[in-house]
Amino acid sequence: MSNNEIISLKPGRDLDLEAALKIMDYMWITHLLRFSAEMAVKWIGTQQDLDEAGGVFIPVKPVDFQELKYRENFDENVPAYSTSSTHAQAIIEKMTALGYTYHCEEGTADGQTTYTVGFEISAKPVKKIAAAHQAEAIVKAALLAIS
Repeated sequence: MSNNEIISLKPGRDLDLEAALKIMDYMWITHLLRFSAEMAVKWIGTQQDLDEAGGVFIPVKPVDFQELKYRENFDENVPAYSTSSTHAQAIIEKMTALGYTYHCEEGTADGQTTYTVGFEISAKPVKKIAAAHQAEAIVKAALLAIS
């Protein structure tokens, strides 16, 4: 996904999914037995989800990704990173664990509060993003930093 595509995403499902997959170690998974169309479906989950399933689900390999259909509600386990401050905090913690430093400036323009957020890591320029909601800015800044 390009920087412009990241910036243009609205807060919600698609932005949360990008953050889950690219930052928070989520992966596409499928049922081990695909004996019907209902089983040939992709979900999104974590390694913990796989461990708790006791071998019923497996990660989807990139070469197999396109042959499986999308489950309609695949995001049921994806936290609302781009709309919830609590979930956005998990993004900050993960980026910090990866060696990034979090920067946030709050400002007011035309009576509107804006948050300018960036993640910095050595020898890499900081890509900052401004948004009306802090959670959105955090997610987009993190995605820009790792891209």
